[in-house]
Amino acid sequence: MVDDGGLRPSWNPYTMGVILIILATQFVRWCSARFRFTVAPPNLNPKTNANVAVSPSSAALSQPRTSSIVSDSDLKDLLHDLDEKLHEIEEWEPVIDRRNHFFSYTAKSCKPKDGPLKYLSITVFENCSSELLRNFYMDNNYRKTWDKTLMEHEQLQVDESNGTEIGRTIKKFPFLTPREYVSAWRVWEDKYGAFYCLSKGCEHALAPRQKKYVRVMFLRSGWRIRKGTYF
Repeated sequence: MVDDGGLRPSWNPYTMGVILIILATQFVRWCSARFRFTVAPPNLNPKTNANVAVSPSSAALSQPRTSSIVSDSDLKDLLHDLDEKLHEIEEWEPVIDRRNHFFSYTAKSCKPKDGPLKYLSITVFENCSSELLRNFYMDNNYRKTWDKTLMEHEQLQVDESNGTEIGRTIKKFPFLTPREYVSAWRVWEDKYGAFYCLSKGCEHALAPRQKKYVRVMFLRSGWRIRKGTYF
């Protein structure tokens, strides 16, 4: 899994590393407990482009199309961000390196002169399918049971034609006002069975701004799940 972007720009990279290690640990517990998946297997729609297909959601809520919020151009940007050659050009600093018998986790950060902090992590799970890991990451209901910083999460809209979803999340921010995230995300599957997800901040009529929360303006995060050795 590769996560690149400014998901929580106010947190330092080490804090992000600790959070993702907790996330990985919870995944192991999730698999061991055999929780019922809340995300149905995708019905592939090959009309996006020749190599990447859309994975629509099974959510019941259906609203007008949202394809312009997270589009194929965002997927191209994500693929560019995951380009190994680009990482060789930029100056990256190691943040954390942890591993055990179940998974390994490494992370590094980069602060471009003309942009926000970038954070790249790679997690390798042993004896785990890409589909299983994808289901875990998309299971927001299970996340409520272990993520103690999560105060509230609700789905606002889903476009069943291309799988784009929009949701609202409230998270605790120690000693400060809770943060509110309104974001849209979309999952693609390529012809090799790898999954890509891009999430970005947006506005939505069902999520008006509230004074008791601080709305996070900039949000862009993505990941890739695939078989084999990463990088």
